[in-house]
Amino acid sequence: MAMGQGMIIPALPVVGQTYGVPGALAVQLITGQVIGRFVAMMPTGTMVDRWGAKVPMVIGATLATASGLAAAFSPNFAVLLTTQFFWGFGMTMWTFGREITAAEMVPPEQRGRQLSTLMGLGGTGMAFGPAIGGLLTDPIGVRGLFLIFAAMSGFVLLVSSTAHNAERKARSQSGTVFRWSRLREIHPYFRLTYAVLIVTTFGVMARGQVTNSMLPLFTQEQVGYSPATTGLLFSVMAAVTFLTIVPGGFMSDKFGRKWASAPAALLWAAGFLILPFAEGLLVLAVVMVLLGVANGTSMGSMTTYTLDIVPAHARGQLQAFRRTVGEVGSIIGVPVSGVVATVSQPSTAFFVWVPLFLVSGLLIMFVAKEGLPRRRPPGAPGAIISRASE
Repeated sequence: MAMGQGMIIPALPVVGQTYGVPGALAVQLITGQVIGRFVAMMPTGTMVDRWGAKVPMVIGATLATASGLAAAFSPNFAVLLTTQFFWGFGMTMWTFGREITAAEMVPPEQRGRQLSTLMGLGGTGMAFGPAIGGLLTDPIGVRGLFLIFAAMSGFVLLVSSTAHNAERKARSQSGTVFRWSRLREIHPYFRLTYAVLIVTTFGVMARGQVTNSMLPLFTQEQVGYSPATTGLLFSVMAAVTFLTIVPGGFMSDKFGRKWASAPAALLWAAGFLILPFAEGLLVLAVVMVLLGVANGTSMGSMTTYTLDIVPAHARGQLQAFRRTVGEVGSIIGVPVSGVVATVSQPSTAFFVWVPLFLVSGLLIMFVAKEGLPRRRPPGAPGAIISRASE
């Protein structure tokens, strides 16, 4: 699924040429996807708490398949943008159900490695996708790319329909999409940490969309590289991401959730600060290595951290609420960056987000409480007392 999505990224400038719209408008396809994800998040969280993960996984994969087919035959850019809204809606349903299912399969002390690997593979697919898309854009066009993505989604639909739907031990009885009382059910010790995770998720969501939308514009329209070269740069980040997801998950389970999330936010700040000054393909590749390390070591860290501190019976809704607020970062990330790129140049857009990443890293380091049970201080809720201390 992620690879199919990534295939479209280097083709965004070509989308503009195909449909006769500026490149800054063509990248708003990502905004359409993000809005679909935003709208779908809370209903999906409630659905997971009530009926388990299989239902949203199947519905989501179905929507992704249908929207991919519709995108391939879109007569104009407005219709294409609409299809991406429904794609984002379906992708959220499938992804959310997959994450909750994976988290419930392992104990907390293995959760970091489990979710890091799961999301790392998705992130790696997302990063490798541009390499494939960059090679295929010229021979088959953007419509052909959407057809390939529809086929990938159809295969995922078949696999998802065979998934086991674990029985929920506690189901929400509320008739609303979200019960605000769920927020009060978080232990007071972790409520500020939950707020910090929301802010950090905002940054995580923004940085992914800004990278996916602005890097092609920077490398192709400002620097003058080809779509294939852009895809190669994404592949460098993908390769490093793949190599660091397991060490990142191990670090999270061994030393604590902060060790996986705080340094990554600071590395993203450094990468966005250096990127506009990168001259030459080799320097750009080095920056992508830096971003790959940050991406891989923190993969799944926000989801893992949240699962550590929220009550089990409300995981779906509280995860969904965090990500819904965080998705605002995705929604405004591309338009804000697009405006900056239009007024100035694409490289300037990267500077805008550096302060947010710095603040996120510092909040996790100095404000958030550790989530891993055996790394919590004595007296903290859920803390595990070692035998030596006993």
